[in-house]
Amino acid sequence: MTSLAQPPVETEEPVAHADTLHPHKVLGVLGRSTLWLWLDRGGLRVGTVVAGLLLVRYLGPTNYGVYATALAYGGLLAAFLDFGLSLRAAREIGVQKEEGKRIAAVYLAVTVITFIPQLAFVTGAALLGHWYLACIAAGFLLVNSDTTSDFCRNVLTSELRAKETLPGSALSALGMITVVAGVILLHLSVLALLIGLAARSLLVVSLRLWQIREHWPTRHDFGRSMVRRTLARSWPYFTYSLTQIGYQRISIVCLGLIAAPHEVGIFGAAMTIAYLYPLWTDAVYDAVLPLLTRLFEYGRMDELIELRQRVLDLLLVVSVPVAVLLSVFAPEICALLGARYAASALVLRIVAYRSIITVLDSFLGQAFLTAINRVRERRDAQARAFVVLTVLTLVLGYFWGPVGAAVALLIADLSLFFQYLPICRAAGLSIQWPALWPTLAAGSIMALTAVYLPHVNWAVKIGPSLIVYAGILVLLARDRVLHARNTVLQCFGRT
Repeated sequence: MTSLAQPPVETEEPVAHADTLHPHKVLGVLGRSTLWLWLDRGGLRVGTVVAGLLLVRYLGPTNYGVYATALAYGGLLAAFLDFGLSLRAAREIGVQKEEGKRIAAVYLAVTVITFIPQLAFVTGAALLGHWYLACIAAGFLLVNSDTTSDFCRNVLTSELRAKETLPGSALSALGMITVVAGVILLHLSVLALLIGLAARSLLVVSLRLWQIREHWPTRHDFGRSMVRRTLARSWPYFTYSLTQIGYQRISIVCLGLIAAPHEVGIFGAAMTIAYLYPLWTDAVYDAVLPLLTRLFEYGRMDELIELRQRVLDLLLVVSVPVAVLLSVFAPEICALLGARYAASALVLRIVAYRSIITVLDSFLGQAFLTAINRVRERRDAQARAFVVLTVLTLVLGYFWGPVGAAVALLIADLSLFFQYLPICRAAGLSIQWPALWPTLAAGSIMALTAVYLPHVNWAVKIGPSLIVYAGILVLLARDRVLHARNTVLQCFGRT
């Protein structure tokens, strides 16, 4: 950890210095960064989400299962090739800018070296007529490009330059819509889709590499001793990244081993819908990680705990009603994808409640534990949950298919989340949950309201259900509601 006696590292934005920020200014920085990242992760992805849902409908369960499997295998390979450098960049470059070139040197070298055989693999498999293998290889190519783009974005976010992520996201969204529209209109295959998306991603990578040109490595940064030292310092992040990406992808991989592509597609479609909400909240974690890191590195523990509590309360208040609506109206939502996805409704009912755990896990695990330099502990927790998820998916998925895989995922998520509590306690940063039971109680009454309202269109039920939730929550925990309201005002209002 940086010595408290050291002066803060200079950045391009003086407001980012943890030692010069008052608590309300910290929230202001968080609010501004979150707004830009919401545009990045949310606003500019509305079109891509719509395109993605149209794609799910166009491909059908079987082809979508192949697509999801290709991305899952690509993600697993990308985790090995990342060496933990992306997460390290997100945490350290903002407070140790001199590390940027060394980290970029190793990351870009690995990216270029692995890109060539991946391209050869796609070409060879396609020419030989091995369609499935060609799709898997194209998944490698796509995810390799996407993760390189994410690495560049992490560098920008770490330096609190969230606004500069928008051009790349705009280009990515436009490319996604163009490729998906071309595939649907021309009735192209999954392989053409994956190759087109990979080409789009390469354009985004080119733009973002230019944006981080101040971190372009020199010849000295490619020296053997320098590379060895960079990899050694990245080892905890590397092992953590392996468990993280493995945990994210293993459900699809295991289900693909024991079930037909059709069932994988059913499961993948429900997961796609359930991920729409966490996709928006990802902006909060990207924005808060640099701030939590600065507060921790400069020893401002009271403000660190206060910021964590404010974000936790706000996430709980917002996440519970979203999960309730996804679960209660799962059949109607899945019907929007077409009759072939009717079986996804039961899966969505289960994984909808996983959305709450996913949101809290991403904040406490990925953002908070990383910021307080507890990467090893989270890695170990995730490794244990990985074993639980793998075993349960193979067993429950074998007997109950996608529904069994969904139950396995929910159980594993809970086992992972509960491991964070003793980790925070051991760090002297125990977590308080004053908003937990009131929000769960209000969510339960909201669910009953949504189910037992008179038989009207399901979309009409959403408004009254949310009003009931808000009313019950105010009655049970008025102070926490006001606390969450004040957090929003301080983040996004004038302070």
